[in-house]
Amino acid sequence: MKKVALSLDSSLKEIFTYEESRAVFDKFLPGMRTMAEKQPAALGFSVRKIIQFSGGAIPAEAADALDAALCALELYSAEPEMSDTPLTPDGAEVVPEPPRDAIYPGKVWRDTNGRRIQAHGGALYYDNGVYYWYGENKDHTDGKCPVWTWGMRAYRSTDLCNWEDLGLFIQPDLTDKEAPLYPTSRADRPHIVKCAYTGKYVCWIKHCGADACFTVLQADKFLGPYEIVKAHYRPFGCEVGDFDIAVCGDTAYLYMDANHNGQLTMRLTRDFLEAEEKICWQYEGLHAPFSREAPAVFEHGGKWYMLTSGMTGYVPNKSDSAVSDAPDRPFVSIGDPHADDASHASFNSQISQVFKVPGKRDLYIALADRWVPDYPVDAKLADLLERCTAQRFDPEHYKATSEEMQTMMQSPMLTSANTSRANYVWLPITFEEGKPKIHWRNSWKLSDFE
Repeated sequence: MKKVALSLDSSLKEIFTYEESRAVFDKFLPGMRTMAEKQPAALGFSVRKIIQFSGGAIPAEAADALDAALCALELYSAEPEMSDTPLTPDGAEVVPEPPRDAIYPGKVWRDTNGRRIQAHGGALYYDNGVYYWYGENKDHTDGKCPVWTWGMRAYRSTDLCNWEDLGLFIQPDLTDKEAPLYPTSRADRPHIVKCAYTGKYVCWIKHCGADACFTVLQADKFLGPYEIVKAHYRPFGCEVGDFDIAVCGDTAYLYMDANHNGQLTMRLTRDFLEAEEKICWQYEGLHAPFSREAPAVFEHGGKWYMLTSGMTGYVPNKSDSAVSDAPDRPFVSIGDPHADDASHASFNSQISQVFKVPGKRDLYIALADRWVPDYPVDAKLADLLERCTAQRFDPEHYKATSEEMQTMMQSPMLTSANTSRANYVWLPITFEEGKPKIHWRNSWKLSDFE
């Protein structure tokens, strides 16, 4: 039996699990549980978030009393073994398909066994004629159970269209609930670079949520086995957000959303295992949804570029691009790279990497996830979600009605999204007057490019 600790920082889902905590919640916030249960996406929010969203409608005295009452409860939970967690229906589904001859952005992408590819928040690595695609394995993540990521999975291809499943190259730790790779630890967005100095492959993994830190691993081979060399790591004490790593010569740079207060550029140590110097900031002083996350950094034509998304969780938003003269110089915004994007939501996707295809003169691919394919965002909804989010931080300049706020509360949230069915949006990048542009294509082939 495990003792359960509840407070205002607990999610509604956690509080509504137990009869005693439901009774306490109903006593101090009568009627709210009925409203919340009609909006499943809201159940992933903490009570504290709900209070912030209420805009003062919930008195501070009631909130303090509820917090004290929840903390005073003595509750115990008989949790099932993590190893018994089943695959989601989408993660288990097998649909044999003929070999592909093109990339189809936004469509379900299956491996050569007929299962959905599970390499989310991922990246490509090229070695000796073979492409490796790796990322978060979400085949246990349905938005209802607490599993965030079930290890990291890798695939192999020679044409970027047809992918062979290589399995979990970084396994989840199913025994230690405090371990960095336990399935509920919110591990995501792995990035692997090879260190010329040590000859080792170094993998950085970010943890979101309350931990907001890195796990750093290394291996002698790309597919491992990987060993943890640094856990619960916060460079210079900063809370960790989305990140990217770029290598220039023998030097590696870490670009990270630090404290949700800007993108911080840092230089890594010679072995790529930690940050040794803070170099510069960009996008400082912004609040959600305008804060920048999901940085993807790359070089083209002697310039360095950074693509980022806004901050609205899994719900897509407008991207931005920035340019710099060098990887260790500040980046300056040059506008949304998604050309002719009527959705104002980056073609309903979030970029995780920009990959330069070897052997192609000028082919750069923006790899992106369509995290919530069943929740398409158009320009009208994008505007509503932007105003609703911004109003919490700047109510003087951003207004939203109670009906619009309710619409936002019904949108997929980080803890309620079924990401096992997320799709991918891979699109080529063109360069127009020195600016990266991403145009929509229903399909495209490597042979389309020199």
